[in-house]
Amino acid sequence: MTESNFSLKKIEISVSEAEKRTGRNAMNMQETYTAYLIETRSVEHSDGQSVLTDSLWRRCSAFEWLRNYLLVYYPHIVVPPLPEKRAEFVWHKLSADNMDPDFVEGRRIGLENFLLRLASHPILCRDKIFYLFLTQEGNWKETVNETGFQLKADSRLKALNATFRVKNPDKRFIELKHYSDELQSVISHLLRVRARVADRLYGVYKVHGNYGRVFSEWSAIEKEMGDGLQSAGHHMDV
Repeated sequence: MTESNFSLKKIEISVSEAEKRTGRNAMNMQETYTAYLIETRSVEHSDGQSVLTDSLWRRCSAFEWLRNYLLVYYPHIVVPPLPEKRAEFVWHKLSADNMDPDFVEGRRIGLENFLLRLASHPILCRDKIFYLFLTQEGNWKETVNETGFQLKADSRLKALNATFRVKNPDKRFIELKHYSDELQSVISHLLRVRARVADRLYGVYKVHGNYGRVFSEWSAIEKEMGDGLQSAGHHMDV
């Protein structure tokens, strides 16, 4: 596949595997992370021949790097979000450990959906950096750095700060900002309350689950009360 073909032909993209790895970070400290296998294959070919599948490994930070670049260079486009790095709440039935197999599988599916949404966008699918993300094994981050997107992001932030320093701002915008700040505070408080309620409810479910196991084991010991205890354990499980 060539870069020009990428923007013209249909591409099958999948994140097929996740692998736990150990390496050194930027501070030269050993860390454990998860790498994901990205596979791409051309659906159409000019001479009708089959095309071999291209594959490479990317860690989560590379996905974040790609999205940050797209946010800077395409401010008028809503760039798809990335899945969460870890389970935030215990009632998700996932371990808070980001190496938990169930969580890793969910994140793999989320990362695949992220790439598929980028590939289906009429503008983002033609971006050179996105194409190289799928096909260039090494030095991809160096290529992104050469675009100067970080300097552009910093300059945009400074320009944004300058716009807030208006001497005579429109009162309508001030009122709208105050309303949005208040709304954000109320929603944040509501989410915190919801988290506490959900945690307590999850605790109740765990207690009932333990009771069900205890009654079931107890029923095997008590001969006269066995049926009743087993029925109680069943109702606790339900």
